[in-house]
Amino acid sequence: MNKFRTVVSLIIMVISAFAGFIVGAFLDNAVGGAILFAIISGIACIIYTVDNPRK
Repeated sequence: MNKFRTVVSLIIMVISAFAGFIVGAFLDNAVGGAILFAIISGIACIIYTVDNPRK
C-alpha cells in the first residue's frame, strides 16, 4: 500500500505540473508555473501522508 501512495503522489505532481505549465504559458513563464504547481502539490502530498499514517 505504501507504493500505491507514492505512485499516486507522483501522478498528482505530474498532472499539476502540466496544469502549471499551461497556466504559466498564459503568464509568459511556463517553466516557472510548472515548478510552482509541482512544488505546491508535492508539499500537499507530504502533509497528507504525515497526517494520515498507515493503519
